[in-house]
Amino acid sequence: MRKLIVCDIDNTLLPAGGRISDVTAEALATLDEDTGFTIATGRSFHVVRKFVDDLHLTLPVITSNGAQLYDYANEVSLYETLISPQTIQVLFKKLIEEGFDFVAYADKGIYFRPQSEHLAFFQNYNASVAPELRAPMLPLDEDSLSGVSEKITKVLVYFPTKSLITELQTWEDLEITASMNHVIDIMARNSTKGNAVVALARHLGIPLSSVYCFGDGENDVSMFTCGAVGVAMGNASDSVKKKAQVVTLPCLEDGVAYAIKNLL
Repeated sequence: MRKLIVCDIDNTLLPAGGRISDVTAEALATLDEDTGFTIATGRSFHVVRKFVDDLHLTLPVITSNGAQLYDYANEVSLYETLISPQTIQVLFKKLIEEGFDFVAYADKGIYFRPQSEHLAFFQNYNASVAPELRAPMLPLDEDSLSGVSEKITKVLVYFPTKSLITELQTWEDLEITASMNHVIDIMARNSTKGNAVVALARHLGIPLSSVYCFGDGENDVSMFTCGAVGVAMGNASDSVKKKAQVVTLPCLEDGVAYAIKNLL
């Protein structure tokens, strides 16, 4: 393998909540044996299995916004950065006491507040896949926080306040970013998609100059600035596009397929 393509999922590879187009699927099918392909997503490794199967991926996948590099072929994490158990306890208590809705991605499954309004996303995913591919859903014991895994890669907080974001940005052991509107992603410091791309390239023995990273959001910028070739989607913001080396067509116009055929 001499070249690698790493692609964000939502609004890059496929429209949010949609499916990969025939045009994009055909473009991926034309990649030669010297070009590897995988995905980089903010989602937990528990809710990426469907894409791994649908896209027939054999390479490790970047999940949890770069906090984990997961090898589905061998069911093992090749690289991960975890939020410390001490920080998780303090963070969870703060979020519960202040009434924030949140979920957390762990090795055991997806932790959620019992009254979370955002369970539908995970329930819909589980309903769309075979039982063996479903994400374990774990209700938090909010009184004691007992039994919480020590291996948590990411916490998603829905509708955070500016004051919460400002405070969390001062916590020295946390990385704060956003993978969707009205949500913040909280990971361990230096957990970025870009750092995970570096780890993947090292694992595969491919120079970063031969890695092409596609994305549309602020959480994809680290892939554009890690030494790889950044490819911004046409639907990305101007600030994201400025960080990329290449700009392709929007997701809805099959920008990934266009870049593979014409720009790379």
